Amino acid sequence: MPRILTSSVKQLKTCNYHHLRAAELESAEMKSAFREALHTVRHSRLLASSATRLPKAISRLQRVSTRLLSTATKPIEDVPSASKEKLLSISPLPNLPPRPKGTPPTVTTRDIERYVQPLYVRGWGLAPILPNGNGIAVLRKRFDFTSAEAMETFLTKLKEYEAKKKHHAQTKVFEDQDQQAVLVNTWTHVARKPNEDDGTKIQGVTARDIRLAYALESLFENALAVSGTEYRPRLRPETDRPTTVEELDGY
Repeated sequence: MPRILTSSVKQLKTCNYHHLRAAELESAEMKSAFREALHTVRHSRLLASSATRLPKAISRLQRVSTRLLSTATKPIEDVPSASKEKLLSISPLPNLPPRPKGTPPTVTTRDIERYVQPLYVRGWGLAPILPNGNGIAVLRKRFDFTSAEAMETFLTKLKEYEAKKKHHAQTKVFEDQDQQAVLVNTWTHVARKPNEDDGTKIQGVTARDIRLAYALESLFENALAVSGTEYRPRLRPETDRPTTVEELDGY
C-alpha cells in the first residue's frame, strides 16, 4: 500500500477510537463521514484516485468530529435524567450570542464556527436563497411534528417570541393527513457588514437570527418531550452548511 495510504489508515484508526468512541455522539453526519473514509480505505487498492480521495475523507471526518465535540458545552451528568436520553443523540447548544445593539452586523466566520455550526446537526441550513434563490443569506429549518396540536403550540410560542423581540421569521406550514410541519426562514432586514458602520444597510443573517433559532430549538425540544418523541433531525445538503463566510459568499 502506498505510503500516503498507510499514513491515512493510521489517521482513520485514530479518528475511529479517539473521536467516534470517546465522543459517544450518535450523529448521522459523523456516521456518514466515517463510512465514507472507511469505504475509501477498503477500496484503496482498486481505486487509482485513492491517494487523493482518502486524505480528503479523513479530513472531513476530523472536521466533523471536532465540530461536534466543540458543541458539547454541558456534561450529561448536569442535565436532568429525563433529558439524558435525548442528549445521547443530539448535543446541547452553546450559550447565546450577545444581544446586538443598534444595527447588527452580519455573521462572520467566527460566528458560523461558534454559533451556526452547532445548528447544522439539528437540521438547520445557512444559504443565500433570497431573492429568487440567490443573494441574501437566511437561516432555515423544517420542523416536523407528530400532531397538529403540537405544531399549533409551536407556532403560538413563535409569535409570542416575535412580538417580544420585535424580530419576525418567515414561516410556511405543511399540514395534511401525512405531515404537520413548519418551514422557518429567518434573516435580518436591516443589518450592516462586519467592522463597517458607514450607514450602508444590507440584509443577511445576524445574531438576532441565531438567537431566534436557538429559541425555536428550545420550543421544539419541549414539544418533543411532551409527545415522547425522539429528536431525529434531517441534515440539510452540505452546500447549505458553510463553515466560512467565503463559502457562503461563493455559494
